[in-house]
Amino acid sequence: MIIRHRVRRAAFALAAVTIIPLGLLATSGPAQAASYQGKVTTGLNVRSAPTSASPKVGSLAAGTTVTIQCKVYGPSVSGNDLWYKLSNGRWVTARYIANIGTAPRFCGTGTEYAGRVSSQTSLAVRSGPNTANAKVSSIPRGMPVYIVCKVDSQRIDGNTRWYQLVGDGGGQWVAARYVTNVGTIPPYC
Repeated sequence: MIIRHRVRRAAFALAAVTIIPLGLLATSGPAQAASYQGKVTTGLNVRSAPTSASPKVGSLAAGTTVTIQCKVYGPSVSGNDLWYKLSNGRWVTARYIANIGTAPRFCGTGTEYAGRVSSQTSLAVRSGPNTANAKVSSIPRGMPVYIVCKVDSQRIDGNTRWYQLVGDGGGQWVAARYVTNVGTIPPYC
């Protein structure tokens, strides 16, 4: 009787430990469709990609409340290298947005995707998804690259796709035209 009671308690304890983390994963994982709010602090240009080198597609007045999907690293604007993706799929620098409540999560699913550099020599790594953005490093031909997500931006040899690289806190982007063997296609940022 005592052994059966201990086994039952152990089973309930194991179930509680298992159920709670799974429940948390189901409600708070990166794939969750969450939205965040922010208030524009000064007049702000809206861009087609997370870089001021991309075309302006609109503007927002100071005091406007915006809905934000997620954030990525990109070219710094007045010391802030975060860019927010708005609910309409357009981009603004985070420099002129005051978060209302929780700060947005990073874009992507949290999964890393691997590819390989296929350019003739080396692949330029840029601070944003555009050749007008600063070159921050390069990756030799044949080397692996690890990708977080993708955006459509400046066209390079017929391909508008750019990949954001897994990084340690800075905007690192490469033209997808020169990356092969990606396997599973990364999600849009």
